[in-house]
Amino acid sequence: MELNVWQVFLVAVALGADAFSVALGIGSGKAFRGQSFRLGFHFGLFQFLMPLIGFFIGSNVGGFVEQWDHWIASGILVVIGMHMIKEAIWSEAEDDSIDRSRGWNLVSLSVATSIDALAVGIALGMTGISPWWPSLLIGLVAGVMTLAGLNLGRRLRKIFGQIVEVIGGILLFFIAAKMFVM
Repeated sequence: MELNVWQVFLVAVALGADAFSVALGIGSGKAFRGQSFRLGFHFGLFQFLMPLIGFFIGSNVGGFVEQWDHWIASGILVVIGMHMIKEAIWSEAEDDSIDRSRGWNLVSLSVATSIDALAVGIALGMTGISPWWPSLLIGLVAGVMTLAGLNLGRRLRKIFGQIVEVIGGILLFFIAAKMFVM
């Protein structure tokens, strides 16, 4: 079985939706220098790497990873969502927000938004489809969707203020719930 470009593109857009949504929430907070590059690059990189990793482990432990991926991603997003809401409501004016595009926040978000790409890689591994070009397209689409989400989040914050950061945190809860159910 071979996948055509449109099929892979649709999968890439579906996988990039989580990156877009998380970036939308982050974009609703305080903007930091270099944040767009760091988030776009890392979300895209993780979306590229996860299908490759999934492909190589798919034939051996595919069932185990698929059983736990939604729990891991949901947990990470719930914790970060709670933190965003807490900061938006109780933060002091000087301590507007933490830069989520650095350190463990960045790694956690990158893993959480790309863990479903790991499952795609496992499926590719089980079917014997080469993961290289689908992974590249998935990573590129996720990077672009991340930048779009950040920009939209920033525009909404300018219009609606701090409430958008609370909505961003709530949005992470919904994404976590969606992952948990799936």
